[in-house]
Amino acid sequence: MTDMNDLRARHRALVFACRTIRDRFGEDAVDLVAEQHAKNVRAAFRKEAAETGRNDMAALAERMGTPSDTHTYDPIRGDADVLEFRITRCAHAEIFAEMNATDIGRKFMCAGDDAMIEGFNPDISLERPALLMTGGDHCHFIYRMRK
Repeated sequence: MTDMNDLRARHRALVFACRTIRDRFGEDAVDLVAEQHAKNVRAAFRKEAAETGRNDMAALAERMGTPSDTHTYDPIRGDADVLEFRITRCAHAEIFAEMNATDIGRKFMCAGDDAMIEGFNPDISLERPALLMTGGDHCHFIYRMRK
Protein backbone atom coordinates (compact mmCIF):
# COMPACT_ATOMS: atom_id res chain seq x y z
CA MET A 1 0.00 0.00 0.00
CA THR A 2 1.20 3.45 -0.87
CA ASP A 3 1.52 5.96 1.93
CA MET A 4 -0.35 8.87 0.36
CA ASN A 5 1.25 11.39 2.73
CA ASP A 6 4.67 10.16 1.66
CA LEU A 7 3.67 10.32 -2.02
CA ARG A 8 2.34 13.86 -1.56
CA ALA A 9 5.57 14.90 0.22
CA ARG A 10 7.77 13.40 -2.53
CA HIS A 11 5.76 15.15 -5.25
CA ARG A 12 5.84 18.43 -3.31
CA ALA A 13 9.65 18.15 -3.05
CA LEU A 14 9.93 17.44 -6.79
CA VAL A 15 7.75 20.45 -7.64
CA PHE A 16 9.77 22.69 -5.30
CA ALA A 17 13.07 21.50 -6.81
CA CYS A 18 11.86 21.88 -10.40
CA ARG A 19 10.47 25.35 -9.79
CA THR A 20 13.72 26.40 -8.12
CA ILE A 21 15.79 24.99 -11.00
CA ARG A 22 13.48 26.66 -13.55
CA ASP A 23 13.68 30.03 -11.79
CA ARG A 24 17.46 29.87 -11.54
CA PHE A 25 18.51 28.09 -14.74
CA GLY A 26 15.47 27.96 -17.04
CA GLU A 27 13.16 25.29 -18.41
CA ASP A 28 15.97 23.52 -20.29
CA ALA A 29 17.58 22.63 -16.95
CA VAL A 30 14.33 21.06 -15.73
CA ASP A 31 14.17 19.11 -18.99
CA LEU A 32 17.70 17.79 -18.36
CA VAL A 33 16.65 16.51 -14.94
CA ALA A 34 13.54 14.91 -16.48
CA GLU A 35 15.70 13.26 -19.16
CA GLN A 36 17.96 11.77 -16.49
CA HIS A 37 14.91 10.50 -14.64
CA ALA A 38 13.70 8.83 -17.86
CA LYS A 39 17.11 7.18 -18.31
CA ASN A 40 16.90 5.80 -14.77
CA VAL A 41 13.39 4.46 -15.37
CA ARG A 42 14.44 2.80 -18.65
CA ALA A 43 17.40 1.16 -16.94
CA ALA A 44 15.30 -0.10 -14.02
CA PHE A 45 12.73 -1.72 -16.30
CA ARG A 46 15.40 -3.15 -18.58
CA LYS A 47 16.95 -4.74 -15.49
CA GLU A 48 13.60 -6.06 -14.25
CA ALA A 49 12.85 -7.67 -17.63
CA ALA A 50 16.33 -9.23 -17.73
CA GLU A 51 16.09 -10.56 -14.17
CA THR A 52 12.65 -12.08 -14.65
CA GLY A 53 13.31 -13.23 -18.22
CA ARG A 54 9.89 -11.88 -19.14
CA ASN A 55 9.11 -8.85 -21.25
CA ASP A 56 6.11 -10.02 -23.25
CA MET A 57 2.59 -8.62 -23.22
CA ALA A 58 1.47 -11.15 -20.59
CA ALA A 59 4.22 -10.00 -18.21
CA LEU A 60 3.27 -6.38 -18.87
CA ALA A 61 -0.40 -7.16 -18.21
CA GLU A 62 0.51 -8.83 -14.91
CA ARG A 63 2.60 -5.86 -13.87
CA MET A 64 0.06 -3.24 -14.93
CA GLY A 65 -2.86 -5.21 -13.49
CA THR A 66 -1.45 -5.30 -9.96
CA PRO A 67 -3.97 -3.66 -7.60
CA SER A 68 -2.95 -0.17 -6.56
CA ASP A 69 -4.31 2.44 -4.22
CA THR A 70 -2.91 5.19 -6.44
CA HIS A 71 -4.81 4.21 -9.60
CA THR A 72 -8.26 3.00 -10.54
CA TYR A 73 -8.41 1.41 -13.93
CA ASP A 74 -10.79 -0.33 -16.29
CA PRO A 75 -9.34 -3.03 -18.55
CA ILE A 76 -10.43 -2.91 -22.18
CA ARG A 77 -8.33 -5.49 -24.01
CA GLY A 78 -5.53 -7.83 -23.10
CA ASP A 79 -4.01 -10.37 -25.45
CA ALA A 80 -0.61 -11.24 -26.96
CA ASP A 81 -0.72 -8.19 -29.25
CA VAL A 82 -2.51 -5.43 -27.32
CA LEU A 83 -2.96 -4.32 -23.73
CA GLU A 84 -5.49 -1.51 -23.43
CA PHE A 85 -7.01 0.09 -20.36
CA ARG A 86 -8.34 3.36 -18.98
CA ILE A 87 -7.22 4.90 -15.73
CA THR A 88 -10.10 6.81 -14.19
CA ARG A 89 -8.26 7.92 -11.06
CA CYS A 90 -4.58 8.77 -10.70
CA ALA A 91 -3.27 10.03 -7.38
CA HIS A 92 -0.25 11.52 -9.16
CA ALA A 93 -2.46 13.65 -11.43
CA GLU A 94 -4.55 14.73 -8.45
CA ILE A 95 -1.54 15.78 -6.41
CA PHE A 96 0.20 17.66 -9.23
CA ALA A 97 -3.09 19.41 -10.11
CA GLU A 98 -3.51 20.51 -6.48
CA MET A 99 -0.07 22.14 -6.71
CA ASN A 100 -0.80 23.68 -10.14
CA ALA A 101 2.14 21.67 -11.44
CA THR A 102 0.74 19.31 -14.05
CA ASP A 103 3.53 20.42 -16.40
CA ILE A 104 6.02 18.87 -13.98
CA GLY A 105 3.79 15.83 -13.51
CA ARG A 106 3.79 15.24 -17.28
CA LYS A 107 7.59 15.49 -17.45
CA PHE A 108 8.25 13.08 -14.60
CA MET A 109 5.21 10.81 -14.21
CA CYS A 110 3.63 10.60 -17.67
CA ALA A 111 6.94 10.60 -19.54
CA GLY A 112 8.00 7.84 -17.17
CA ASP A 113 5.39 5.60 -18.81
CA ASP A 114 7.17 5.99 -22.15
CA ALA A 115 10.56 5.34 -20.56
CA MET A 116 9.19 2.32 -18.71
CA ILE A 117 8.03 0.55 -21.86
CA GLU A 118 11.20 1.48 -23.77
CA GLY A 119 13.22 -0.26 -21.08
CA PHE A 120 10.82 -3.16 -20.54
CA ASN A 121 10.49 -4.06 -24.22
CA PRO A 122 11.34 -1.68 -27.10
CA ASP A 123 9.19 -3.85 -29.39
CA ILE A 124 6.07 -2.64 -27.56
CA SER A 125 4.70 0.78 -28.47
CA LEU A 126 2.59 3.01 -26.23
CA GLU A 127 -0.20 5.31 -27.33
CA ARG A 128 -2.06 7.55 -24.86
CA PRO A 129 -4.84 9.45 -26.62
CA ALA A 130 -6.10 10.88 -23.31
CA LEU A 131 -4.40 11.91 -20.06
CA LEU A 132 -5.73 13.00 -16.69
CA MET A 133 -2.60 15.12 -16.26
CA THR A 134 -3.66 17.28 -19.23
CA GLY A 135 -7.21 17.73 -17.96
CA GLY A 136 -8.85 14.68 -19.50
CA ASP A 137 -11.39 12.62 -17.60
CA HIS A 138 -9.19 9.50 -17.88
CA CYS A 139 -5.85 8.21 -19.13
CA HIS A 140 -6.18 5.85 -22.07
CA PHE A 141 -3.24 3.46 -22.46
CA ILE A 142 -2.78 1.30 -25.54
CA TYR A 143 0.30 -0.93 -25.61
CA ARG A 144 0.88 -2.74 -28.92
CA MET A 145 3.40 -5.39 -29.83
CA ARG A 146 5.18 -4.21 -32.96
CA LYS A 147 5.07 -6.84 -35.69
